Amino acid sequence: MIAEKRLFCAVVVQAVTDATYDGNNAELLREKHLADTWLRSGGKNYHHVCALAGIDPEFIRDAYVSGRIDAKRLRNGAST
Repeated sequence: MIAEKRLFCAVVVQAVTDATYDGNNAELLREKHLADTWLRSGGKNYHHVCALAGIDPEFIRDAYVSGRIDAKRLRNGAST
C-alpha cells in the first residue's frame, strides 16, 4: 500500500512540476498545458489520484492556483 501511495504522490508532484514549467520546449509546453488543465479542473480523475495518494485535492489545487507552490524548490526536490 505504501508503494502505491508513493506512486500516486509522484503523479501529483509531476503534474505540478509540469504545470509550472517555464521554458520554451514545445513538447514540454504541451505537457504544461495538460497538467495545468488537469490541476485546475479538479475533475474525477484528479480527485481519484489525490485520494489514492492520500492528498487533499483542494489543498493542492488551491496552492497551485494561488501560486503558493514554489516550483523551483519542487523541481530541486526540496519539500515545500
